Parts: sequence; structure tokens; C-alpha cells
Amino acid sequence: MTPYDLFELYHCSKRCANLVPLGGTKKYQFSIDLPKLTISIRTGNFEHYTYSFGDILPGVIPAQSPKLQLKTFLLKLFDVFQFQQISCFNTGTSDFDTFASIAKILIERKCIIANLNFQIQQVREVELKNILENLQIVNCLNFPETVKLSSNFKCQLSRFPEEMYIRNSSWFGFDQLCSAVNSSVKIELSKSSLTVRHINSFLEKWKAGEFPEMTAFFISIRNSKFSENGQVLGIQLSQLTNWVNYPTVHRRFLGRHYGCVPGGIVVENVNGVKAVMNFESSSFFNFMVLA
Repeated sequence: MTPYDLFELYHCSKRCANLVPLGGTKKYQFSIDLPKLTISIRTGNFEHYTYSFGDILPGVIPAQSPKLQLKTFLLKLFDVFQFQQISCFNTGTSDFDTFASIAKILIERKCIIANLNFQIQQVREVELKNILENLQIVNCLNFPETVKLSSNFKCQLSRFPEEMYIRNSSWFGFDQLCSAVNSSVKIELSKSSLTVRHINSFLEKWKAGEFPEMTAFFISIRNSKFSENGQVLGIQLSQLTNWVNYPTVHRRFLGRHYGCVPGGIVVENVNGVKAVMNFESSSFFNFMVLA
């Protein structure tokens, strides 16, 4: 039976409602797309079913207030399918209120969000901080360049997702980086406020073995204001940006994750773990732990 059928069956009687879990609903994966106003379900055999609020699509539900209807229907889906896994939560760019109300439901239901694509440009930073620190995001957190948070925004997750792509990361500081490497696998920060001094401090900590539970294998930080006169681990940046000195291209797969560092110098910490690092044109810092 399809999710549509099981949803109707649930409302027939209490006895019928008890039959819904027999339809393989434990394998369902749910996605929430706020700009499209849709809730999608992928079944265990990879078939997709979509409930749409406000668009002419299969599964459309007429609504005078589509956003409110989506929220109300989401609560009904929780009751019917008893799920906690959200494969993707796409926020869109403009409606922080709707995002916040949906996020609070997901927090209350202790949902696990695989991927959060956060694109909202006008936010209430205190509220966003509280949401991010309470949402369970496990696979990927994506902030595109259009999301510009103030330097006063401080968010310290108890556990960072496996992948983080923050394209306007001036708010993401040294303390967050040192925490993130203990749960994330791949970290990419653009328009960063981190300096060569911060990177040197991080490398010194890594070299001294101060990250014994480090899970990150690839870190990329972009800052157009890196000082060419700086040093990391006693090495001048000008040496690290000269590919002639270090022509080898290092590549590595770690599960579904991929990292690549062109050129660079191999360093080793006190525990015998090796990594390669480089600076590209004094704007990109790349660091990858080698197998």
C-alpha cells in the first residue's frame, strides 16, 4: 500500500490504525521543502510520494493558508507514521517564522535531520542559535553565501554534522572549529574570519595530539585576507603556496567523503598521524589527514 493509502487507512478505525506499521513505514524517509511547500516520502523501495500545499501537483491538498496547513499536516503525519527520521529539510530564503515553527516541532519530536539546507537571509539570531543547538543534524549542514550572520552570532553545537559547508562563515570562530573536528568529517568554510594565527594554533594543537578523538579528515578555509608574511608550524606561507616545492596531489576517499589537496607539505603529529596542508594563493588553507 502507498503512503496515501496507509494515511486513509489510519483514519478508518482504531483497529485499522494499528495495521499501518505493517506497511513497512519504518523504512520511510521524509523530506520537508518550505519554498515548494511540500512534504515528500520515500518508501523502502525508493518510490516517492509528495503532499503539496498550494501547488498543482499529485497529492495536492487545497489550503487557504498553505504554510499553516503544511505544519498541521506534518503533525498528522507524525501521528500516523510515528517517524523521527528527516532526510532533508530545505528552508528556502525568506520565511524565518515558518522555519522556526517547523524546527520547534522537529525538536519536540526529537527528530534526526540528515541534511539541513539553511538559506534564510533575514533571521532572528538568538532564536536561530537556540534552534541549531537543539536540532539533531547528522549528515550535512549547508549555509550558502547569501546567509550573512553577524560576528556576534555564536553557536556551539553539542555535536556537529558529518559535513559542514558554510559559505559566509565570519561568525564561525576558533572554538567552534576545535569542537567541530571531533564530530565532523569534512569542513569547508568560506569568507572566514579565522587568521593565519588561528590556523597555526589549530595545527600546533593537532601536532601535539590535543585532538585524540578527531574525526575530521578534510578542512578547507578561505580567507582573502590571509597574511602572506605569516607562518604556520614555523613555515612561511610563501613556501606553502609554491607548488614547485611540493608537486604531489594528495587525494583521499573516506566512505562517501572526498578530499583533495594539490601540492602541500606532509606533517606528522606526536601520535604518528600524518596530514598534508597547503595554502593556495594565500587565500585557501587546506588540511587533510592521510590514511
